[in-house]
Amino acid sequence: MTTSSSKYQHTRRKDDHKESLQSRSLQLLNLYRLIIASLLFSINFIAISFIGRIEPTQAFFFLSTFYLIYSVAAFIVSSNKLLTLSTQVHINVLLDVIAISLFTLNAGGVDSGWGTLILAPIAGASLLLPGQTALLFASYGTVGLILQELYGDFTGIISSTSYTQSGLLGVALFTTAFLAISLARRVSESKELAEKRGIDLANLSQLNNHLINRIESGIIVVDDDNSIRLMNRAAVTLLGLKPDTRNIKLEDTSADLVTIHTAWRNKKSHSHDSKFHEVPRHNLSPLQARITKVGSRTEDKGSVIYLTDTSDLNRHIQESKLASLGRLTASIAHEIRNPLGAISHAAQLLDESERLSSDDRRLANIIHDQTQRLNKIIESVLRLSRKDSASVEQILLKPWIEKFVVEFNEFNQHRSARFNLIFTPENIDVYTDSSHLHQVLWNLCTNAVKYAANDDNNFAITLSAYTSKVNNVNYLDVIDTGPGIKSAEQEKLFEPFYTTSSTGTGLGLYISRELCLSYGGDLTYCTTDDGGSCFRIRFANK
Repeated sequence: MTTSSSKYQHTRRKDDHKESLQSRSLQLLNLYRLIIASLLFSINFIAISFIGRIEPTQAFFFLSTFYLIYSVAAFIVSSNKLLTLSTQVHINVLLDVIAISLFTLNAGGVDSGWGTLILAPIAGASLLLPGQTALLFASYGTVGLILQELYGDFTGIISSTSYTQSGLLGVALFTTAFLAISLARRVSESKELAEKRGIDLANLSQLNNHLINRIESGIIVVDDDNSIRLMNRAAVTLLGLKPDTRNIKLEDTSADLVTIHTAWRNKKSHSHDSKFHEVPRHNLSPLQARITKVGSRTEDKGSVIYLTDTSDLNRHIQESKLASLGRLTASIAHEIRNPLGAISHAAQLLDESERLSSDDRRLANIIHDQTQRLNKIIESVLRLSRKDSASVEQILLKPWIEKFVVEFNEFNQHRSARFNLIFTPENIDVYTDSSHLHQVLWNLCTNAVKYAANDDNNFAITLSAYTSKVNNVNYLDVIDTGPGIKSAEQEKLFEPFYTTSSTGTGLGLYISRELCLSYGGDLTYCTTDDGGSCFRIRFANK
């Protein structure tokens, strides 16, 4: 529907433009007629020999007066668009043919040269209404000239007739009509080609703007006078400008950028400069700017400034490093696993020996415990490296958590926990990977039991699920009654291999957060009002 409307509007604008052009052309033709009629009328008051073989007569006076009045009326009608263009052109041609034929008759026939005045009106009308109508106008003129010769011959007004010249003038009229048809066709073809080129250029411009605005790097095209010719959305955002910024100069964006651009222009070999320049920003990471010429020719003016956010660049580099480090760590962990298994098995066999002293048995137990700890670290690293993409599904949170609590307490019967379940509202449904959520929640509850429980096991874990009224996002808080985590340790909670326990691996919270991020959620830590710990799971938006 939108495409059809756009095509209709384009066609309507095209027709309006054509009509406006034809109206202006008709006004020019009427202005020409008005000037000729004014000159003919003024001849009545000039005391010189009349052009032709006769002096001005009363008939010439009335004829020139009528032609002047008609010319004024035609000009007014065309200016106010009182009649359609086709009607005006036909009436004008008929009256021009009649008037000029009478002028020719009054001047003594075609030999007087007055018949040539009919060429201009016929040519103009043929351009306005080309095709078969132009040939019709030429026939009007030819018939008018021949009829005035016949009338002059029969009445004796013309002493010597010139039918041959009348015929030749008629041929000239038809030739003019054919030329007008050919010229109108060429003009029409040129106009259609120009419109097509204009549409192609407009589409290409829109495509260029779309592509440039989709680029994450900032792009600024600057003239030699520092006027900004083009600036994409990324550049506006990176420079902290208003979204509707237009018609500005480089000085309005950044003083440091102007200094860098001026220094670049002063270099003789600046067209081949690929150096990155640093553009400072207030309270933000600096930008990297690279400047090149718009074209490769010497006479090409202007330059292109490419802006890149160093924080994004550093983040990409860090992600690449972490990915490479993860692959390396997984390879090392896989290679360590086999000899570690052999060490653990040997320690178990050594512990089973009857000849082993108590001190040696204690050393064997230490070997066994540490190999188990190392094996947990290796399993965590391998699990993280083999992490599959999340399979997001919609689950009703309340029955799922109730089932989880039963399963958790059955598995930890020697140290079960008391759970407080809060759901606001009761029927919260979330989009998550249930297996990932199970692993994350199991890890958080295990840590709560391990670090937050007191000696008499009188502790509780609160699982509070709610929907935020601010952003309409679902959350799940895991709150314990322990002493909380020190502020100095909170910043390192989710770093890999960071732990305060001699038996921990330091990968539990890191893996839990990575699992939340894998399905579009997040895991953060905050402190409760009474100083306890709260791990907050944010679910993905629906």
